[in-house]
Amino acid sequence: MEKWQESLIPGQAGIKELGQDAAAAQAEEVARHTRELLATRGWCLWKCSVLGGDIIAVVLDETVDGVPEEYPVYTAEELGELCQDSVSEATLRLVYEAKKLAGAKVTTKVTNSEGGK
Repeated sequence: MEKWQESLIPGQAGIKELGQDAAAAQAEEVARHTRELLATRGWCLWKCSVLGGDIIAVVLDETVDGVPEEYPVYTAEELGELCQDSVSEATLRLVYEAKKLAGAKVTTKVTNSEGGK
C-alpha cells in the first residue's frame, strides 16, 4: 500500500471505531481495489471520512477520460505529494475546498522552515 493510500483511507475516527486490525484490513482492501481500478480504467471514487464523507475522484494522471465531473480530482502524484509526510486533516480540507472551488492543483508542499507561514 502506498503512503497516500494509508493516510487518506480510514481516518483517525475510523481507526478508533474499527480497531487497529480491522482498520488496517479495511485500508488494505481499499488500496487493493484502488490499484485495480486505476490499472483498468484509470480512475476511482473515494468517500473520505476526513472530508465529512464527501467523494473525490482519484486518477492515475490528468490524461484519464471518463471521470465524473462533479467530483474534485486528485492525481496519484498529488496524493503522493500531500501525504509524503504526516498531513493534517485541516490541510486536506483546505486543499479539497481549493480543488472544489477553483480546480486547484497540488504541485509541492512548502513548510514553515522553507518560507511558508
